[in-house]
Amino acid sequence: MIRFFLKILVVTLIGTFSTSAQSLLQYRLKIGDSITIIQKATQNIVRQEQGNAHKILNDLEENYTFKVSDKTDSTYTLAFHFNQFKLKTTSNKYGVMVDVDTAKPVKEDDTEGKIFGGLTNSELQIEMSNSGKIIQVQGAEKMISNMINLSGVQDEFTKQLMIESMKSEFGNESLSHSFEQLTHIYPKQKVSIGDTWTNEYTGDIQSKNTWTLEKITDTVILNANSTLSMSIEDEFSNLLLKGKQNIVVIANKNTGFINEMTVNAEASNASDIKESQNNPTKITSTTTYKIK
Repeated sequence: MIRFFLKILVVTLIGTFSTSAQSLLQYRLKIGDSITIIQKATQNIVRQEQGNAHKILNDLEENYTFKVSDKTDSTYTLAFHFNQFKLKTTSNKYGVMVDVDTAKPVKEDDTEGKIFGGLTNSELQIEMSNSGKIIQVQGAEKMISNMINLSGVQDEFTKQLMIESMKSEFGNESLSHSFEQLTHIYPKQKVSIGDTWTNEYTGDIQSKNTWTLEKITDTVILNANSTLSMSIEDEFSNLLLKGKQNIVVIANKNTGFINEMTVNAEASNASDIKESQNNPTKITSTTTYKIK
């Protein structure tokens, strides 16, 4: 009886220790470490226009590399380089609207292809905290300049208009928000299995995320449920959409960097500033990130 009681006691103590043990989740990278990510995204947009559905499909594929060039006790400096950018946008109303692939030779009359080719001819510097918070991005101005110069546009006024337009997508601040949605997944404090924490992503796509530490083995498994807000502005509309997303992360236990991440999102319009009559719009998307 005593031996049985002791066995139960030991098992109980081990179980209690296992569930209450805390881990500091963070990046543990070394200078020279290089990580290449393959990102794929599909985005379906359905907008009702006078009773007819206008359907737009965006297919995006990106290949990019982060390389650790410096570090401190609390931050990392990462050199970032686009290896490939591929985007195809199709519409049931207008057909193929965008078709860019920087891995293919660019035709002489393909201005759009030349512009995006500038992405792969530039390097950015990213400063990131141990938790994945992006502190700053540098080099976007030079990258945008490369993109514009490759376009072949000579008129200076037109160039300046293009530069201002591209800052909203490829400026230092915009890229900082984009990178953070890949990297900022960890809390500052130690957590146990089942613990939750919150953070926010800002920019054109904003979300409030509640993260849960699901499991730690040779990998770290995280899950986040988020409330989502995004804006789509063009010459025809200025939409504010709200919805939700779910994020699943499988990360390398040793380095902290993801092995893979899947983001599923759904949002519909809450308002259209330019339209007195609301045109229902719905967006669904799936984005995956994987280590190459």
